[in-house]
Amino acid sequence: MFKRLMQSLTGKPASAKPPLAVSQPAAPPAEAAQAQLITVYDAHGRELQVTRADWRDNMLLPQIKAMWDQPNELYQLILNALDDGFAAEVDPASQRMLEIDPIVERAHVIRAIVLMQQERFEQAGQVLRDAIGRIGETATLLANLAKVQAGRGDEHQADATLWKALQLDPNQDNGLGWWLARQRERGGEPAYRAALEQAAALPGSWRASLYLGRESLAKQDVPAALDQFRSVLAQAAHSTDVLLVISGDLGNAGRIVELVDLIGPSYDPETHGPQVGMNLVQAYLHLDRLDEGEALLHRLYALNIPPFKQHLDAMASQYEARREAGASSRPIDTEELQIANMPFELPIWRYGLREPQWLFANKPDSARKVTFLMLGKVMSGEERAEQQREDELGRLSRAIPLYLAESAYEWTSLHAHCLAAVVRGGGPVLFGAQDEAGERETAAGFASSTDLLVLGSIGEAGNCWTVDLGIWDTARVALIGREAVSSDRAGLEAAILELEGRVLARLGGVQSAPHDAIYTRPTAEQMQPYLGALAQSLTLSLVANEVTRKQDLWGERNLIEWPLRMALQWPEQEVFKALYLSGISHAARYGSELLGEFEGRSFALLHEMGLAKSPLVDLGPLLLHAFGRADGLAAVRRDTADAHRLAWIERVVGVG
Repeated sequence: MFKRLMQSLTGKPASAKPPLAVSQPAAPPAEAAQAQLITVYDAHGRELQVTRADWRDNMLLPQIKAMWDQPNELYQLILNALDDGFAAEVDPASQRMLEIDPIVERAHVIRAIVLMQQERFEQAGQVLRDAIGRIGETATLLANLAKVQAGRGDEHQADATLWKALQLDPNQDNGLGWWLARQRERGGEPAYRAALEQAAALPGSWRASLYLGRESLAKQDVPAALDQFRSVLAQAAHSTDVLLVISGDLGNAGRIVELVDLIGPSYDPETHGPQVGMNLVQAYLHLDRLDEGEALLHRLYALNIPPFKQHLDAMASQYEARREAGASSRPIDTEELQIANMPFELPIWRYGLREPQWLFANKPDSARKVTFLMLGKVMSGEERAEQQREDELGRLSRAIPLYLAESAYEWTSLHAHCLAAVVRGGGPVLFGAQDEAGERETAAGFASSTDLLVLGSIGEAGNCWTVDLGIWDTARVALIGREAVSSDRAGLEAAILELEGRVLARLGGVQSAPHDAIYTRPTAEQMQPYLGALAQSLTLSLVANEVTRKQDLWGERNLIEWPLRMALQWPEQEVFKALYLSGISHAARYGSELLGEFEGRSFALLHEMGLAKSPLVDLGPLLLHAFGRADGLAAVRRDTADAHRLAWIERVVGVG
């Protein structure tokens, strides 16, 4: 069972429909003494460690108090607390269950388990007998009563009571597992096998057949195992643990096709949870059935269970890598296709924010203008211009000019623009690099639209990467200077920071403060993910503006989430938050099917921004609109008196 979910952030219990449980013995004191930390997950799926005392005092007990009159939620809290050895702490809550829970069996069983974990066996037995007196004997009540009897040392009576429980329900997981374990302890494998066959002969039994199927598979009798598994699924496809056992065993045995054929038709994420789905997703990847696997990944993300998010991310990355390995850029004839230069007159992270004028002031109309073009690729004689999906060199050919334009906008008096070459209805274009004569001709062509032009090339030879830039005065069609850096791949981002300083010096030097108050230059550590985020933001902007087709977008989840990860890793960087909010706005605009996955995490980030007094918290209406929270948006409208902010809200709503 996965560790605790931080309900204070998500508002959800770890599992909505927990099973009734047979009591398990409390952890030995030595083990409990070692377990001084408890693992929890926040709304973003981040794993955190808290002390047992902090968990008890600041999370468990306040949650119990908040759910004191809610039997379903209270039951889940008690069950989770028992898993971490907090029996004494939830003793009053288990007594409360007897008073408020309409499910008699559940209330009495959980109370008995709490008592048993405190070795109060007489009281536990009385609780269970009280329940039997009210609703009669059930398999769960009898199995727990057998635990009480074993705890008191009456093994013979425990055997008789446990067998009686199995006759009532031969498929009770904990009861059957305990019965089989007791027989194996006493008589080894022959006794275990005999007990398994005895249980399989009970009317309505199917769980024993599941275990028999596992044994057949372990003996490499695949036909017999599949027959037994099919028989079990015909009776118990609703059971999560059945699908988990079968999928896990078939996967471990390398029977991937059989795994998909048997489990795929029965699996439902809402009913069976994420673990079975993870086995299926892995199987689809193994079989190279990427469309089916990615569709299932989307459904698993939609469950929004933070402890599993890191595992889903790992699988999504494997799918993306498989897609990328099978994709290729397409050479194009630049004379046949409709190629356009898409202008970006502001830093890319401001697009999607819908011009919040109280946060950002534009450059004055009188400011001189510098334009950055996408970098050309240093090509061999055989290569041609390409319409690209994504590769590292292509991403950098776009990200580096976007970053340098942003830097010039923020740190100089110039109004910096960036032009992205794209095929309309397609995607970005990667041209070949120009020689100096070609650059001169290009600079002359821009004389009427910009004062300065920065263009150049990016090349890779082995592990040596080179970026070469020419800075041109377009009025005079004169080369102001060239700046170039070379580095191995590991040092490329640091080299780009060095290149930035040299380019800004060519453009007139650096001002003491950035144009936008929230702006901070990324550090060398942050540059690699930041350049990726800039290129991804460009992609989302092109889709939102219907330049690139939505159906051609791939790796979408990573495109949206990338800056969120950065914002969580470096919360002091406001621009990373702006990039994420902008991406959510773009995704809402083009109608992303993935958007719902980000709702809880987006508002958790907004809450954290409020606590940190981030100026970007005022952009909350972007999220309210993106996630369809009309009531919240209406409330913000009512509470907003500033005309600029009201006009901004209308822009937000108007583009959706």
